[in-house]
Order: sequence, then C-alpha cells, then structure tokens
Amino acid sequence: MIIVTMGFGDLLWETDLIVRIQEVFSPSRSWLFELFSYLGDTQGVLLLTALTFWISGRRLAYSLVGIVVFSMTIDLVIGTLVGLPRPEDPRIIVWKDEFTSSFPSGHSALATSIWGMLATLNWMPKFITAIAVVGVMLARLYFGIHYLGDVIGGALIGAVLIVAYLRILPTLDQFFTRRSFQFFQFWGGLILAAVLVAVPFAGDSARVWHVMGTVAGFVVGGLIEYCYIRFSPTPISRTGQALKLLIGLGVLIPLLLVPLLLDDQVVLEALVFFVAALWALLFAPIVFGWMRFSATPLTSRCG
Repeated sequence: MIIVTMGFGDLLWETDLIVRIQEVFSPSRSWLFELFSYLGDTQGVLLLTALTFWISGRRLAYSLVGIVVFSMTIDLVIGTLVGLPRPEDPRIIVWKDEFTSSFPSGHSALATSIWGMLATLNWMPKFITAIAVVGVMLARLYFGIHYLGDVIGGALIGAVLIVAYLRILPTLDQFFTRRSFQFFQFWGGLILAAVLVAVPFAGDSARVWHVMGTVAGFVVGGLIEYCYIRFSPTPISRTGQALKLLIGLGVLIPLLLVPLLLDDQVVLEALVFFVAALWALLFAPIVFGWMRFSATPLTSRCG
C-alpha cells in the first residue's frame, strides 16, 4: 500500500507523463488542445455566460459570473502562497510562457467550477462537462506548463468551490436582488476605473488583457442591458431556440477565435473580448428582443 501511494505521489509531480502525452499527440494537434484550453479560460466564461443568459436569463448567468470571481480569487491566493515552479525538463516542449505558480492549475479549477456548477444544477449534460474538464486538464499537460498534481488539484479545488458556492448562492442572490440600480452603477464604475488603472501594469500577458476586456464589456453591457433591455427569455419552440443560438453563437464564436489569428497583439485582443462581452450581454439581447424572443419591450427602467 505504501509503495503504491509513493508511486502515485511520484506520478503527480514527475515530467515523464508530460513527455509521454506530447509524444502521443503530435504538434499538428496543438490547435485542438488550444480549443480545449479555451473551455477553462476567458473564452469558456464568455461562452457559458452567453448561453445561460440567452436561454435561462440573467439570474443564472450572473450566478455563473459569481463563481468565476470566486474561482479566480482562490486560484490567485493559493498560487501566491504555494509558488510552485513550472515543470522543467529538456525533453518537454513548452508551448506557452507562464510565470505564475504551477499549482494549482487555474484553468482546471475554473473549468471544473463553471462547467461543474451547470452540471450540478442539471443545466448542462454531465458527459459534456466531463469532456470539457478532462479536455482542459489534458491540454494543460500537453502544453508542458503543469504537472498532473496541478491539474488534479485544480479540479478538486473547483469541485469544493461548487459545493461551497451553491450553499451561499441563495444569500448572495437575496442580497443583490435588494440592491438598487445606483448600487450597481457605483460598483461598475469602480471596476471600470480599476481596469483602466491596471492597463499600464498588464504587461504582455494575453490572459490578463483578455480578462480586462471581458470585465469591461460585462460591466458596460450589463448596466446598459439592465437599464434599457431587461432581456427575459420567452418559452419558444425548438426551432426558435435553435435560430436564436445560431445567431448568437454565429457572432460570438468567431470573436472568441480571433486571438488565434493575432500575433500577440494583446491590446487588440482585449478590444475583441470587450466586443464579445458586449455582444453576449447587450447586442444579442437587442437582436433577440426585435425577434420577439424576449418577454419585455425595449424601454428605460433604471431612472
């Protein structure tokens, strides 16, 4: 038993597994792992926020944003405390430059949190969640930037976070439901100011720029939508639902894939994510309102 435990412990923090994965999957498959990695990154957050908002409404969508905030905060705190170096082995091809702690894998934690939460609420089929989470974990190993222990640890953190977050969600929901629009205006303004202040310190990290663009788009789009749109999905036929998703995703997915075509132009990428967030929370709901897919007409309600 002790030998088995020690063997598994060595597997968690060795580089042989990473080397083996890179040998099995040729460099020509890197695009596939890039797409899987997106599911545990800003792209995945935008995709699921848009889908939940368009199909179920703002309550579920904003609850999803809440667990994203908790996940990224906990990842930052644990990573700062642990400070584990990234895998180092001359046999490893490092596809991405990462300068934060190897443990935990923030992508694995975030993927488990957002996809797992929707599966727990029976909103997302569990097999799709399993594919997304395992795909993200495998991608982070393939890119040579995490040990097996990092991605497993991230997934466990995400699982624990789901349980804790769903326990406090009713309290959070009650608190924010009672707040006035001016409350959200005030905090939205502070968040936008913080994003602007952070610009000179963002450096060359694409992920940081993606997050800043998305946050700015969520704040601006969310406030305008709440004031003038108040999108409320109506029960529609499967054909209507398919048409709505075809229009929404037909614009959103190309925007999320634009960074693949850009050569580390981080400011431009941030603008793309800003537009993607605006589409998810503002422009798409306007289009859906015109198509009578919303139960509320376009008018100002936040005076």
